[in-house]
Amino acid sequence: MKNDIDPFADVDSSNERKGDMDEVVVSRFGGGSIRQALSRWWMMLVFGGLGYAAALYYMSIMPLKTEAVAVLEVDIKQRQVMGAELETDRMSPELVLATTASKLTSPAILAKVANSPEVQALQRVVPPEFSFKPRYWRAEEELEFKPASAVETVEIVDMMAKKWVSISGRRNTSLIDIKVKHPDPEAARTIADTILRVFMDQEEESKSGGASAVFQSLKQEAEAAREELEEAQNSLQVYVAATKLSEQIQEARAELINLRQRYKAKHPKLVQFTAVYKDLNERFRIEIKRAANTASEKAFWLKYSEQLDQLDAKIKQEDDHLGKSSDEWLSIAQNALATRAHLLNARITQGQQLYEKLTQRLTELDVADEENVDDYQIVQSAFIGLAEDSLRLIYLAAGTVLGAAVGFGFAYLMGVIDFKIYDVRSVEEATGLTCMAAVPTDSGFARKGNWKPILQREPHSANAEAIRNLRASIVLLGRKDRHKFLLMTSAQPGEGKTTMAAELASVFAMNKEKTLLVGMDLRKPRLNAYFPSIDDKIGLTEVLAGQNSLDECIVPSGIDNLDVLPSGGKCPNPSELLHEDELEKLFGDLRSRYERVIIDSAPLLPVCDTRLLTEFVDSVVLVVRSRKAPVGALLRSIQLLDHAGKKPVGVVINGLKVSGGSTYYGYKGYGEYATEGYYAD
Repeated sequence: MKNDIDPFADVDSSNERKGDMDEVVVSRFGGGSIRQALSRWWMMLVFGGLGYAAALYYMSIMPLKTEAVAVLEVDIKQRQVMGAELETDRMSPELVLATTASKLTSPAILAKVANSPEVQALQRVVPPEFSFKPRYWRAEEELEFKPASAVETVEIVDMMAKKWVSISGRRNTSLIDIKVKHPDPEAARTIADTILRVFMDQEEESKSGGASAVFQSLKQEAEAAREELEEAQNSLQVYVAATKLSEQIQEARAELINLRQRYKAKHPKLVQFTAVYKDLNERFRIEIKRAANTASEKAFWLKYSEQLDQLDAKIKQEDDHLGKSSDEWLSIAQNALATRAHLLNARITQGQQLYEKLTQRLTELDVADEENVDDYQIVQSAFIGLAEDSLRLIYLAAGTVLGAAVGFGFAYLMGVIDFKIYDVRSVEEATGLTCMAAVPTDSGFARKGNWKPILQREPHSANAEAIRNLRASIVLLGRKDRHKFLLMTSAQPGEGKTTMAAELASVFAMNKEKTLLVGMDLRKPRLNAYFPSIDDKIGLTEVLAGQNSLDECIVPSGIDNLDVLPSGGKCPNPSELLHEDELEKLFGDLRSRYERVIIDSAPLLPVCDTRLLTEFVDSVVLVVRSRKAPVGALLRSIQLLDHAGKKPVGVVINGLKVSGGSTYYGYKGYGEYATEGYYAD
């Protein structure tokens, strides 16, 4: 019987229906979803806790950097530079500040800072290597800082230039901020102050010697840079042969592994290639020892010598030049070689840049007028901008807030994709219809045995007040004769339409209106469960089939002014029985007999019976069960009724979940129901 009509077939593709659906989608992304997200406050609490834990973990693996800030003021004067063509150039303030910033971070200045006594005395300069392991799980030696005296100058200069030091000019002023970010506050403060001191000393020397002194100073810097560059290049040449042998060993090792997989140990090809590989190892060993004994490289290889010597002794003792000890020796040597080559290449690159820059300046500069040299003044020595404890509080607060925001995002997303009805607001936003009553979840509605209306059994309960609200909403629709026939239906089975129909019929009867309750759900009759004394063998089915008269089928309910017309016997095809002529005759007869006719009909989506009845009723009320009915099914039901020419006058939300007795009609803050005698019938 459910195949009589496709409830999900397209009925109307007009722009008006699409507009309604767009409004519903917008409402789902609006206040309704925000309220649902806020109702899942526990998700924000959980994610806030996770964000707090993540912030703690971040602080345990990342050392908090403190920032030391020193301030330099530039007294900008007109500068005249005479080059080979005796050109005069007036430098703008922006260009002067940019030039000063470049000077402060020049490799020459940073190298002097790194070699200064103040910085060399620091014991916490190079931080430990990064690790995802929290600090409290790491050994003490893993957390130790390296002193400046144990690190090469080029490495400190590289860290200052790339990680620690930043120069920025203050907008619309002649002030320059020298900022140093470092895990150790003392190191940050010392480096910032030393940069200022070295820079000021250099500028004073330039002024005291005049323009020629500036030229000579630049020339000396260029010469020193050239010598340092040549020294680094010569050092790199020491490792040329070792580097080539290391690459050959890598290729030979891969080939040796391949041959060992293909041939047995005594195969001629394997034996021959093993000898080649052994020869490469011996030559590489000789080159490494030669490089380590070079005067300029002894300092670097000193920290590896003891370990390599021990492995050499073990190799000689085991008489195995291709064994595990040999592989370990080779690995250490290759890693050390790669490290040294990287450092030398970095020195060469920086040296070339510095030398080219100084050479260019020497080429452009012939004479500088001493009176037009900019003056510099230290406005503020280095100070720590933000304490470590404050940084920790900021990280923890940011992690908590970010976690709570992510939790709200998840809760909001769940509210968007959870297309169900939860409260009065959500049903009104989804349908655009008025909520005529909100019935709380309660066991007060009796469905079996000797049924009594809720207004008789529990007149002061929340359910009784909801039924009164439903009656009042229908009365306020207009004149009684315009809303005499009320059809109660729902989108799907199990949403409580039969209960609402029976309770509504009883409340009209108690209001001294002659009322008839009609069971027109001919496929699954439910009224016999409310009135077990009624004979369900005869009823509406027999009246429409012409087997019994209307007077024979209408029976009293036991409640004053309330009669019941049961569904009768089961019908094989109700849609065929609901013929227009018979229905028109039936409803015309009932209109003259009763003041109110409440019809319990079949659900809209599974079958088409209810749509056949809409032509003969005055008003349609849609019953929706909270937390069960999908919004899509509800909207589809309204579309089917619109197509049938009968838009619902409103909806009744059933099974509304309330908490704490403080929710009235789906909105919070209006008191409780429980006061006896408070509600009048």
